[in-house]
Amino acid sequence: MSEAEVVAELVEFTNILMVGVSLIFSIVSAYVVALNYFIGSSNFLARLGSFLFITIVLGMLVVVMAGAQMTHMGLIARLHELEAQDQLTAAGRAVLANAAPEWVGAITGHRYSIDEIIRACVWAGLGFVYLALAYLTFLHRWTPDAIPVTIEGRS
Repeated sequence: MSEAEVVAELVEFTNILMVGVSLIFSIVSAYVVALNYFIGSSNFLARLGSFLFITIVLGMLVVVMAGAQMTHMGLIARLHELEAQDQLTAAGRAVLANAAPEWVGAITGHRYSIDEIIRACVWAGLGFVYLALAYLTFLHRWTPDAIPVTIEGRS
């Protein structure tokens, strides 16, 4: 695989990551709306079924994103191979710099790359969202917030 193909695939990976994140936002938003309007006031069995469904949907997205992450690591490994053969251009070196551990963690002192930071943020965000959905599904007490509206005819 040439450098141009690897760089193109890494750009496509970024697009897939953004689509995955936006899809998660869309699914979670729709679920929260459903919680507010009908799931939140349903019985436990209906809430459990809804939560299991959202778990399956988010689980499928996690599997897809984990596969994309493995592909990303393979593409970075290919760039390292090309670098070892002294075949990288400035563009390839710039892309490879995202994978270079330059940022030092405050607590551990471990060095992180931009790619690792983004990956950690995505996984931590997804975990937080999942826990928040569990709380909203099972523990939060939803109250109807709809304002009663009546239509009166003109006299």
